[in-house]
Amino acid sequence: MHMRFSLFIITLLFFFSCEVINTEEDIPSIITIESIEVDGNHTFKITDAWVYIDNEFQGVFPLPANFPVLKTGEQEIIVEAGIKKNGISSTRENYPFFTSFIVNSELLENKNISFSPNVSYWLTNFPFNENFEGVGTSLSVVSDSSNHTIEKIYDSSNNNYGNYYAKSVISGEFGELFECNTPDFDLPKDKVVYLEMDYKCNSPIIVGIYANGSSEIDKNTIIFLNKKEEWNKIYISLTEIIYNYNDANDYKLFFAIPRDTTVTQNEMYLDNIRILYEE
Repeated sequence: MHMRFSLFIITLLFFFSCEVINTEEDIPSIITIESIEVDGNHTFKITDAWVYIDNEFQGVFPLPANFPVLKTGEQEIIVEAGIKKNGISSTRENYPFFTSFIVNSELLENKNISFSPNVSYWLTNFPFNENFEGVGTSLSVVSDSSNHTIEKIYDSSNNNYGNYYAKSVISGEFGELFECNTPDFDLPKDKVVYLEMDYKCNSPIIVGIYANGSSEIDKNTIIFLNKKEEWNKIYISLTEIIYNYNDANDYKLFFAIPRDTTVTQNEMYLDNIRILYEE
């Protein structure tokens, strides 16, 4: 009895070992995407590639990306530009205002193909766009401190930033606040809405919104932005906060510097402030 059982086990092991040895594994091809650029003179901060092959979603790949795919032969590859929503790593999104990059390429086993896609804005115009290139500025100053300034600074060192940006300074007492805001504008309550902006600051700043209702005005902070010594691009979702104030007649945004007396003066630099939504 024991001899038969042992033979049975040995036979099973033989068949299983043959299966392991004879299994043919698919050999992947490799795709490398170094970066994704935006056509035109625009600042951008694209952090991820959203990849589809033959209409099948392959994944979200932080840039620069190098990843295997099991598909081979002539394939349609679609790449969408991904951003960090509100600058948060855990909330990555394929940005809905960029076109997709589409290329047909042959994928071969154990072979690498590499490309750097270009995308562009599909919007024909931006509902609000303050790049400080025109006469004056559309931002209005509302401040409880007399020790503040706002001025346009000329700087032509980077074409994507244009020739001017805004610099705001506050140097008063602790607890004072500098604030500037946009004109009032309508925003859709049933569509995706984003604020884009470039900024740098030597202490935290606030981005917020006024929701102008028939009987009252609600003021709400959207996001705190930490100190940045170099220019930073951020994509801020307004969709959720508009939904919370969907009975408002119109809205305006504000940008504020709370006075921090641990530094001589608090500084905020702004450029390329845009509102985007599908019209």
